[in-house]
Amino acid sequence: MAIKPTRILPPLALGVVLGLTASAAIAEPSNKWRIDFENRSQVAGEIELSLTPKGGQATNVTVPIPAATNDEAAAVLVSNALSSTFGAEVYEVEIDDGDDVLVRANDGIRNFDLDIVRNTADGLRVELDKE
Repeated sequence: MAIKPTRILPPLALGVVLGLTASAAIAEPSNKWRIDFENRSQVAGEIELSLTPKGGQATNVTVPIPAATNDEAAAVLVSNALSSTFGAEVYEVEIDDGDDVLVRANDGIRNFDLDIVRNTADGLRVELDKE
């Protein structure tokens, strides 16, 4: 029984390679991140973020989010939590456009990864973007 060549394998292999390449690019640390909030929380919950300096240990920050919190109020809550956890000497944290939080590594601080560990505040959308 002979195995017939298939045309599906080359595109599938290319897709896997491109997917792995894209994952590696996303995983690169940056010196500046934007946390973008949209909509409103339908229930009380928590947003847990993880900041990991390149080659360092992760620090998780958990922010309680009350029910009916809109995107601008969520930005204030997260900004305050990050500022109180790290202080101004490590990361500069500011609100931008009312509903975004910018997190920047200060001079001499290593680039860092920022990840959403969990978001249990259903309805409130949180996205991360490198700047």
